[in-house]
Amino acid sequence: MPKKLLAISTSPRTKGNSDSALDMLLEAVEGRFAVEKVSLKTTPVSPCRGCGFCEKEGECIQKDAFIPLMEKIASCDVLVLASPVYAMSVCAQAKMLIDRCQALWARKYLLHTAPATPDKRGIFLATAGQTNPAVFEHTSPVARFLFDVAGVKNKNMQYILLDGLDKKTDFSRSKQAQTVVKDAAEELISLMNWDR
Repeated sequence: MPKKLLAISTSPRTKGNSDSALDMLLEAVEGRFAVEKVSLKTTPVSPCRGCGFCEKEGECIQKDAFIPLMEKIASCDVLVLASPVYAMSVCAQAKMLIDRCQALWARKYLLHTAPATPDKRGIFLATAGQTNPAVFEHTSPVARFLFDVAGVKNKNMQYILLDGLDKKTDFSRSKQAQTVVKDAAEELISLMNWDR
């Protein structure tokens, strides 16, 4: 049975830099995984209400498109999150998804019902217009919450952090950025335990 790779594009722009980089990554691993790509641009996810229901039940009280997506996040073998950097962090759509994953946090840390997933892998792909060395310092820890509650250990993380991509088509013109993405895809393939 092929390993499941779930890729979540959070950009509000179709075919922007993070979305295009994600598509290149998925193309590079095509045939090695059962790939599903979800775009939050077309998947209605409401913001967290902070009601605390999930802390008692391990489920979210809001029955929207997030519910099946959360279960896919929990059960996939490889989780990929792609986000542009807005205001020195993930975009609003990504943050909304991450906040809703409080239910997964509750399962892992309060209810202790989350299954062990020692081999699960994660990739965080982020694009930024700035070349400021600190541009990803706040972005990656926010994204890391999602991977942690989804069962991805720190040692199983890959980070594709691409700066200097300001205009919508900059990734498509940057051979350097494209090489980074292709190298990351090759690394993912080489790191997977295909016998399990």
